[in-house]
Amino acid sequence: MDPNQENAMIILKAMVEGSRRRGNGDVIKRLTNLSFDEINSAVPCLEDMGLVQTFPGRKKLRYDFFNVTLAPAGYQYYHDHFGKIAVIE
Repeated sequence: MDPNQENAMIILKAMVEGSRRRGNGDVIKRLTNLSFDEINSAVPCLEDMGLVQTFPGRKKLRYDFFNVTLAPAGYQYYHDHFGKIAVIE
C-alpha cells in the first residue's frame, strides 16, 4: 500500500475511534502523530475515496485545508474494514 494511503487509513481510524466527526489539522496531528506533510498528503486520498469532506482554508499555513469532516461513507468503510460501529450520530 502507498504510504499516503496507509496514513489516510491511520487518519480515518483515529477520527472514528477518537469520536471526532470533524477536526482541523492540529486535531488530526494530536490523534495520529503524523507530520504536517504526511497529513496534507493523506487527506486528499480520503477525499478521493469519498470518506471525508474538506473545507478549504483562506490561508495555507501548515495544512492545505481548514478542517476535515467524516462522511457517512467513512464510517461505513471503517465498519467494513476495521471493526463494528454500534451507533453513530
